Amino acid sequence: MEIAENSILAHLKSSGRLPTPKGVALEVINLTQREDASNQDIVRLIGADPALSARVIRAANVLLARSSRPVVTITDAVTVLGARALRQLVLGIALIADYRHGPCKQFDYQYFWTHSLLTGIAARHLAAHARLAAAEEVFVLGLLGNIGQLALSTVHHKEYGELLNLAKDKALDELYRLEREKFGCDQAELSEAMLADMHFPKIYQVIVRHFSQPEVSKVTEGSRDWQLLHLLHLASLIADVCLANQAKRGELVAKIRRQAARVAIEVAELIEIGDACALDWLDWLALMNMGAMHIPSFVELLTHQPDAVAATIEVPQWPYANQDNYKMRVLVVEHDLNMLDLFKSMLVAAGHSVLTARDGVEALKVIAQQPPQVVISDWLMPHMDGLALCRKLRETYDQRNMYIIILTAQRSSDRLVEAFEAGADDCMVKPLTQKIFFARLRAAQRVVQLQEELAFDREQLLRFSKELAASNEHLQRLALTDALTELPNRRFAMERLEQEWALSERGGRTLSCMMVDIDHFKDINDKFGHQAGDEALIAVAHAMRQSVRTQDVVCRYGGEEFLVICPEADIDAAYQGAERLRLNVAALNMKNQGANIKLTISIGVAEKKKGIASIDDLLSHADECLYAAKDGGRNLTVFEK
Repeated sequence: MEIAENSILAHLKSSGRLPTPKGVALEVINLTQREDASNQDIVRLIGADPALSARVIRAANVLLARSSRPVVTITDAVTVLGARALRQLVLGIALIADYRHGPCKQFDYQYFWTHSLLTGIAARHLAAHARLAAAEEVFVLGLLGNIGQLALSTVHHKEYGELLNLAKDKALDELYRLEREKFGCDQAELSEAMLADMHFPKIYQVIVRHFSQPEVSKVTEGSRDWQLLHLLHLASLIADVCLANQAKRGELVAKIRRQAARVAIEVAELIEIGDACALDWLDWLALMNMGAMHIPSFVELLTHQPDAVAATIEVPQWPYANQDNYKMRVLVVEHDLNMLDLFKSMLVAAGHSVLTARDGVEALKVIAQQPPQVVISDWLMPHMDGLALCRKLRETYDQRNMYIIILTAQRSSDRLVEAFEAGADDCMVKPLTQKIFFARLRAAQRVVQLQEELAFDREQLLRFSKELAASNEHLQRLALTDALTELPNRRFAMERLEQEWALSERGGRTLSCMMVDIDHFKDINDKFGHQAGDEALIAVAHAMRQSVRTQDVVCRYGGEEFLVICPEADIDAAYQGAERLRLNVAALNMKNQGANIKLTISIGVAEKKKGIASIDDLLSHADECLYAAKDGGRNLTVFEK
């Protein structure tokens, strides 16, 4: 449901009661959305509100976790946090300050902001631990993650109060259903739309939409966005357990432990994060003048909850939870359903994505649609057994690097050798113990991860190679181009003239050149300044470029001199071209400081002919003609017959 494209959000905004920042906070948010806004503009605007300034400075110090020198001014806050993070921080502070109380009697505003603030604090520490995104932005994302519910309770306070009575003690899905029936959208959809309206990044909008129920999200599993989504869900669970009564904490802690394991956060790390949240919570209570509330010890929560312990042993335990876990796509090929379920449960417990097939033929179909990184296949199966599947995969270029594990009940050395000769990377003898299975799987992880890294390195090298070629090409252009006029420079001119001379020698083609000099250029510099001189050079260069033939090459030779190379042009054609250049330049109307500047050029033309044995001779003859044009009164074209 694209709520941002329908009338629901517009209707809520038109009511005038939609939770939005006001006053200076609103002006700050609008200003930071402008591309031309400077940090000084932001500092001046925030400084106009002393209360907001004080809160921003204190909040910046809390968010920076005292890891750097203290933020003592708004300028420091803008510099350290950046404009986007500061905008989001101002937004969160303003909303807490302005909407701490509301008209809906059934809606607990105090609980809402307490839970939101705890979620933001936990999300910031989790994001910093995982190094997934800017921790300051993730804090605001957690803070405003449920802003849609605040909006519904504030704008439709009477109707939403009645709805809360109906949904009391019911699941979140039921509350969402009632919201959609009553208002045309649920709080998660509205939160997404409001963040879009506040110009939050698109991925943040998606995360807010689904973080309460991450299992229904379509975010690519295993991606950084997927990890951030699940981290925000974990942050919300941490807020839940902090505010829950003793009777409900056991179940919530079980969810936290499972969710933490899913994002590879160990219990010790979770305890450390919880303790950091408790410290930050005290600072935020003081900053926002909120009522005191005790946060339970995370050591006690995570180690003394019997319900949580019972819940976590329902699935096989991954023994490498204290190490980095590389998530893989694994295909299990097993005709026995019980064995299939066993392998699947162990792989899921290890955090891997699992595909299944009942025989080799079905496996090939699955592989064609969703290529796995690891294939675990039984040896004996109907239609196509494991060794036949292995040989088939090794014949295919795209699938020859798959890591293949063959399962067998045979312990014979000859049988194991047969499996390796068929192309297997490893063999495991059934029945399997969980410990051995996970150890072998860990070995597969190392190989697969190395293959992925090598493939990534190859792609990077290819990209770097292309970028280097483009950079070299760009540098080559810069080396051969005059920066002011953007004409080819003297170095290019000499190289091109050598090429044209060689072509003329081999093919008997005519070749001429012009030496061009701007008349009275020193007077222009002396009278109007070097800026005017530069403008004159640019104007003359442009006029010349527009006046020559397609095959002619105009170059800046040095100072106010230009060289025009004229392939396949005899002296008469070159003279006609030179006159066209001279007249077009004389027609220029250049103004500076209210005065007209008359621009003219003198041109010397020479042709490669008998008696001119080298490029230097050709240029020398053109130079002599140029001097003759100067001596003749300037604004002339002189050529040598």
